[in-house]
Amino acid sequence: MSLRSVMFSSRWLVLCLLALPAGCGDDPTEPRLTGTWRVQQDGRSAVGVWGSSAGDVFVVGQGGLIRHYNGITWSTQTSGTTNNLYGVWGSSANDVFAMGERGTILHYDGDTWSPQTSGTLGDIRGVWGNSANDIFALSGNGGTILHYDGTTWSAEAIGTQSPLVGVWGSSGSDVFAVGVNGTILHYDGNTWSPQTSGTTQLLNGVWGNSASDVFAVGNDGTVLHYDGTTWSAQTAVTLNNILDVWGSSASDVFAVGWGGLILHYDGTTWRVQSRLPISSLSSVWGSSARNVFALGGGDGTILHYDGTAWNYQSRPMGTLYSVRGRSGSDVFAVGQRGAILHYNGTTWSTQTSGTESYLYSVWESSAGDAFAVGLGGTILHYNGTAWSAQISGTNLSLYSVWGTSARDVFAVGSSGIILHYNGTVWSPQVSVTDNTLTGIWGSSPSDVFAVGSGGTILHYNGATWSAQASGTFFTFDAIWGSSGGDVFTVGQHGIILHYDGTIWSTQISGTFFAGFFGVWGSSASDVFVVGQGNTIFHYTGKEWSIQASGATSTLNSVWGASPTDVFAVGSGGTILHYGP
Repeated sequence: MSLRSVMFSSRWLVLCLLALPAGCGDDPTEPRLTGTWRVQQDGRSAVGVWGSSAGDVFVVGQGGLIRHYNGITWSTQTSGTTNNLYGVWGSSANDVFAMGERGTILHYDGDTWSPQTSGTLGDIRGVWGNSANDIFALSGNGGTILHYDGTTWSAEAIGTQSPLVGVWGSSGSDVFAVGVNGTILHYDGNTWSPQTSGTTQLLNGVWGNSASDVFAVGNDGTVLHYDGTTWSAQTAVTLNNILDVWGSSASDVFAVGWGGLILHYDGTTWRVQSRLPISSLSSVWGSSARNVFALGGGDGTILHYDGTAWNYQSRPMGTLYSVRGRSGSDVFAVGQRGAILHYNGTTWSTQTSGTESYLYSVWESSAGDAFAVGLGGTILHYNGTAWSAQISGTNLSLYSVWGTSARDVFAVGSSGIILHYNGTVWSPQVSVTDNTLTGIWGSSPSDVFAVGSGGTILHYNGATWSAQASGTFFTFDAIWGSSGGDVFTVGQHGIILHYDGTIWSTQISGTFFAGFFGVWGSSASDVFVVGQGNTIFHYTGKEWSIQASGATSTLNSVWGASPTDVFAVGSGGTILHYGP
């Protein structure tokens, strides 16, 4: 999976080079796209969390990730940036700020996120405010603190070059900032002054219950407490780095860090509350003692604490390899470790597959009949209620499945294997290649194509398989057509071939280094290709053009119910949707 290869016809490519920027690829006779790609799910790292209430929580992170929780479900919001975001804070539900790399500051007014001018190119890693016109943010590697007065951001003199990481205050005249080498600064409403921390460890986070009850946490299990006069070390219960701290009261404080560590302070002692199988937890925040969120794992994991136990609220499924469905309200996606997701037109939900095998392809003939195939000859069948294993008769991996009906289904895979299902049993068909087959599609029971490694293209006439000349040794990864005389196959090195019912011919993709992994269309003049590097291309019947995906991950498969109801899936559990 790599960068999308944009396919231009030679005529339009020349015009683009000569006449940039006015309307490259614009042809008044071509159909116009009316939709937008939006992220429904992805596995980008979540780094910062804040909310105005239990039903209004924001998470920010890798690649401009912003997710919002309404008290029931998480949804992805459009940030307008691909820069990493590290911190989020707001004065209300319609006055929220997100901060990140290269001086990125975004503001949310309750409807949309828009950029603000920070005046710095340094990374902004911490943010806290006393009100809508009194906000502090930590920027750059030189100890810069930015202040927002409700109109503009400006740098404040702080008297240190030490990088700062965390900020919190009990009021606008009682603010703490912490950072490297045990640095702690205090703001009294007029000036910033250093405080003695008693440590040289990196301090990653700070939070307090009041001006005389403040906690700072850092590397090697460092926990400091401020009583309004001095900072003192508290007894360490871990040597892991602690990355953030938050509490609902003086006797209910949480800290999170490396190794999936969650600590809790009851007002007297710290103890390990949980160790989860996650590499690290980066941030913690809550609206109450019974509604606490923690982020981490490097994959978009969101944990929730209900006052009794920590549970996964959002846990990426790993790479998704295939998406197909019957309608826009009945869509399946499959992937790593037996992952099967189903979309009902509103939300995606996890289904039990009964296997840990990787699933590489899914196909559905009706609401009560779907197939998924994968590693080691795995074949699963869905009867409308549950998935169950079927006997494939092989240990070879199967990479693609497709059929014309519940009683005419094909699966292809390693060593050129071709299986056929007649509604009762799977049986092998005579293949004419030993090359791995990675894609299958047909226009009818007697017009089926299979593609794979070494430039392999096979055709089935209803009785036997035969090889067709592709003119290349590059691997093909997917195939789709609008009819038997309009078929596309895509693959390695940006290759795209088109079949007109007689011969296969090459279309110019404009790239040699990108790999294409999925192709689907609603018609001959509405075709999508996805692949390596998150870019999506669209074909109008005359030329290919690039589309903004809003994703940061490789895309492996694309399928749609209509021209304005299209899905794409990929690495990190990414799911995109194209619509109005």
